Amino acid sequence: MTKPSLPLKKTILETAVPPEGRLRLGTALAEMSRKIGITNADIEALEQSIEQVRDRRPAEPFRFE
Repeated sequence: MTKPSLPLKKTILETAVPPEGRLRLGTALAEMSRKIGITNADIEALEQSIEQVRDRRPAEPFRFE
């Protein structure tokens, strides 16, 4: 028997233990991204583009004078 995938586990847990009237941010974001058609490939491309322009220098410390 194979282990269920992560989305399947999440679905099972969400239906077995529904939240008590609070907004589940991760669930809301996942639902919104499905509705507008964002894929994992889109997210990976975004992450790669951010890594290319990210400034790796240490931040300057704040000075309180």
